[in-house]
Amino acid sequence: MGEVFAGRYELLDLIGEGGMGSVWRVWDRREERVVAAKVLRQSDAVSLLRFVREQAVRVRHPHVLTPLGWAGEDDRVLFTMPVVDGGSAASLVGDHGRLPPLLVAELLRQLLSALESVHGAGLVHRDVKPANLLLVATGTGRPHALLTDFGIAVDEDGPRFTRSGAVTGTPGYIAPEVEEGADPAPAVDLYAAGQVARALLTGTRPSDPAAAVLPEGTPPALASAVAALTDPDPTARPASAGAAGDLLADPSLAWTDAALGEVEVLTHVPAPGDGRRQLRVDPVDDLPTRVAAPTIPPPPEADDLSVSASRPGSPRGPRRPLVAVAAAAVLVLGGGLAWWAVGTDGDPDPGTTPTPTASPSRSATPTPSGTPSTSSPSPTPSPSPSTSRGSVQVGTVVVRVGQECSFSDVGLREETIAGEPVVCRQRDDGRYAWDPPGG
Repeated sequence: MGEVFAGRYELLDLIGEGGMGSVWRVWDRREERVVAAKVLRQSDAVSLLRFVREQAVRVRHPHVLTPLGWAGEDDRVLFTMPVVDGGSAASLVGDHGRLPPLLVAELLRQLLSALESVHGAGLVHRDVKPANLLLVATGTGRPHALLTDFGIAVDEDGPRFTRSGAVTGTPGYIAPEVEEGADPAPAVDLYAAGQVARALLTGTRPSDPAAAVLPEGTPPALASAVAALTDPDPTARPASAGAAGDLLADPSLAWTDAALGEVEVLTHVPAPGDGRRQLRVDPVDDLPTRVAAPTIPPPPEADDLSVSASRPGSPRGPRRPLVAVAAAAVLVLGGGLAWWAVGTDGDPDPGTTPTPTASPSRSATPTPSGTPSTSSPSPTPSPSPSTSRGSVQVGTVVVRVGQECSFSDVGLREETIAGEPVVCRQRDDGRYAWDPPGG
């Protein structure tokens, strides 16, 4: 048996390592399923604040991967996610070299769709790159990409956790205006998305001189979109991720079964051989590149945490200011942090989690949940507009009094769907829950 983290997560095998931590496949003893877990050693306050920020982000979109929950023990923390088993766009280039143009167009289309929801939530990712574009193992079928790693994302109106004059991001994908000291804005993610497409088309890093010229045979519509996204002048780039996605609606970039060429998105993280259930991402195809808008299933039940499309909603869903989350973390640090050996993967009881529609008055109308369909339509590959863009949720939506919250929400005041005032506090039994202010 491997190391057991916080009395709940058994570390099975290492999937990958990065600058801020390592990614493991773990056995969740409580939910009895295998999930992915990012494990970080919190050596300073800034690292903890970035962890709090990343695990607090909840953007619901079929091409965005955000955490399920978290746990802490001693000086380490982890947060869990579904297993994405096909590697990343970076590993795909490592396996095959430069990718076919229509494959790149499809991945760019999915990335821009993800960024549209991220920006709609008021967030700037700031680290869009091939390694943060994970892939579901779809073999020779249509690829399915997920944008992940929100560790350095910022709320456009929130605090900055970097030193004055410091540039945050990955060289080659950092927009010129950021290097000159400009504040983060959606345009910096669009620049990085264009650089991702350039890297996939050329098989080289964007900083390599060879990446300046796209390969012969690149469709003019795709070359034009890449040029627009990577324009040094941010005001000359597309006005939004949605507008950038419209540049890919040219019929020459429509997906076909032959678009992959010799490329295959292989399984990098196979299911355990001992019969244990592995929570993986189920691809859902709902981008505006099909003849007709596909049927979008309702939001998943609380126990079904696979990434799936939800009903189209407001472009800006209910938001919890990241500054409040950061402030809660600072209070925890100031009082001497004692990590509780529990996680927050648990959701409200099945059937009690309606999806609210955001409005300025903070009131919302519940939308019934249903069981998502496991099949997706196979429309004829031809471009056509669609209103299906996914929905956005940032932070916890308080559905009822007594609903579970986390340490990062302690002291925050919210309202339930029914309009009842609640505050996140720790109960006598150690659990965190949304209770009435005077309760």
